[in-house]
Amino acid sequence: PYWIDNGAKTLGQAEMWFGAGRGARSAVVVLFGSGVGACVVDDPMGPGRAIEWGHLTVRVRGRRCRCGAQGCLEAYAGAEALLERWREAGGMPPAGADEETALTAMLAAAYPAEPGTEPGGTNPGTEPAADPGKAPGTEPDATALAVLAETAEYLGAGFADLINLFQPERILVGGWAGLQLGTRFLETVSGYAKQYALSYPASRTGIGLGTLGPEAVTVGAALLPLVDFFAQGGRRPESKPSTPAPAWQSALQDRVST
Repeated sequence: PYWIDNGAKTLGQAEMWFGAGRGARSAVVVLFGSGVGACVVDDPMGPGRAIEWGHLTVRVRGRRCRCGAQGCLEAYAGAEALLERWREAGGMPPAGADEETALTAMLAAAYPAEPGTEPGGTNPGTEPAADPGKAPGTEPDATALAVLAETAEYLGAGFADLINLFQPERILVGGWAGLQLGTRFLETVSGYAKQYALSYPASRTGIGLGTLGPEAVTVGAALLPLVDFFAQGGRRPESKPSTPAPAWQSALQDRVST
């Protein structure tokens, strides 16, 4: 048999069994790639349920989403939309690059590495201070920073919706784009989430990154046969013994065919 399921759902399965969701009673695992999705888990050992979180409206009469509606979160926060907004604002993604390479270039433009440090050395959500002694071309790209700052607020509002609706113990961020973005401004996104959500459930929800890396969706897909096996009580479905058709039924079929 084949098991086919939603990518956000398999991501949630992997993180709950082997990643950052272990020990949590409930969680929402969000998937950031070209688009945005999420998986809600209220049974640590059972399968979660995929939700179209990326198509919650975050701005009335906002940008047109690829689903056809206007103002969806995915129209602002998915990697495809994020790069498009940067380009519209005057940014210059590498020509012919795939989305992952282009997003890496955008982050590098917004947060250039200090001399002698690896990229990613600045604090998430902070803008490096200008240094008159730096060589030309090492200043942060103000356009990229502005687009990322706006995206952080949209994501924070989206996280607040998840907190108010599901009151999860944890919100975990995964997907190749989520892991890239999260290392930069997850702290800022968390701040907006607490600002927009109801204070009591927000105080009980932790927000963090998944720990299984960009291949977590595939890990979760590999778990689908196990999930089904455990749902059957750890037993293979028993095949019912076949019984021969009664003689009168065979005779009737022969008469009809002639």
